[in-house]
Amino acid sequence: MAPNPVTRLPTLRDLLARAHLRLILFTVVLASASLMLSGVLVIRAYAQRNLELMAHTVAYTVEPAVVFQDQHAILEGMTSVGAAKGIDRLEVTDPAGKVLAQWVRPHADLRGWVVTTANAWIWPEPARADVTQGGSVIARVSVYGNSGGILRYMLAATVIALTCVGLTVLATRILARRLQNEVIAPLDHVAEVAHAVRQERAFEKRVPASGIAEIDRFGQDFNALLAELQGWHAGLTSENAELQRRATHDCLTGLGNRALFDQKLAEAVADCQRSGTSFALLYLDVDRFKQVNDEYGHTSGDAALIAVGERVRAAIRHIDAAFRLGGDEFAVVLAPFFNRSHIDGVITRIRAAMESPFRMPSGQEAVASLSIGVAVFPEDGANAKELLSRADQAMYRDKQKRQESDENGAEHNA
Repeated sequence: MAPNPVTRLPTLRDLLARAHLRLILFTVVLASASLMLSGVLVIRAYAQRNLELMAHTVAYTVEPAVVFQDQHAILEGMTSVGAAKGIDRLEVTDPAGKVLAQWVRPHADLRGWVVTTANAWIWPEPARADVTQGGSVIARVSVYGNSGGILRYMLAATVIALTCVGLTVLATRILARRLQNEVIAPLDHVAEVAHAVRQERAFEKRVPASGIAEIDRFGQDFNALLAELQGWHAGLTSENAELQRRATHDCLTGLGNRALFDQKLAEAVADCQRSGTSFALLYLDVDRFKQVNDEYGHTSGDAALIAVGERVRAAIRHIDAAFRLGGDEFAVVLAPFFNRSHIDGVITRIRAAMESPFRMPSGQEAVASLSIGVAVFPEDGANAKELLSRADQAMYRDKQKRQESDENGAEHNA
């Protein structure tokens, strides 16, 4: 009987090489996949928030055009606000679903088909916002996302991951003689960083140098990918903050708009109900504003509104809040106070600030006076609606009183 041939046993070098190769490839793939997945999820989440803020911004922008059924103005408003990266399509429809205006980002050839297909998977539903007037929905804005940025991120991440895999395969042949913990420890740290980025959004973490050239190159590529993701995250955060500011602030005066006013007034009511304190609402209207517009033009009217906004904001405390409600109407929510003299002091400062003339674009000077109404919580109203109504009524009484005073003064002078 022939003897069995001698079976060649694997050497320790072979075992370490295979073990290192399998372990490193698994770690690299796991870390790359985790980072890519977390990056895609983070970018999509911020992009979705961006789309929602964009939808509200477009709704606020096109509201006047929708009221007047001006399709050209609707399209201009959509394009000026929404023609940005990350948006594939904008639609404004009436309550019955009829399209009033539409803007579509152009796509072409195979690349456009890939983006279109990815859009359907990543954003199956658009971000929507209602255009309302007087509490009724008069149109709906739909914003469809564009996946171009996510696809570019995935392509860059894939290229870097494949590069890292190639470097790792080469490194395992050189690192076969090294101890297991010299290779595993640095790669375990990579997985920990990827886990921290995915779980804690710790984009500032970086992979430290290991002392091994190949793994250090891998770490540098990995850190570069993290830096790119951190930059995108910071950019999206900044864009979201700016869109949030535009959605809640008046573009002419920089004061809070009607939406922010409603929110702050409701919060003030709720806070004072819990604490048992009082706050005041001032309702302000620019006197003879229509006369300024008619006599000097809308540019001068805008200058008057800007001057009023700046002076009202300068006359109140930093804990108080000023808003432009629309047209020549303003409001101030005063923080809780101890006595009525505080309100009188604020009104006195506002009236004093209005006494100085402002310069119009034509070079002429004019004075903007204000009619001011006051409502105090809870004496004048137990909720935001009642307070606003009482302050509005008080403002009109003040306006009528000022007009009668002006007329009596004119008759006396005559």
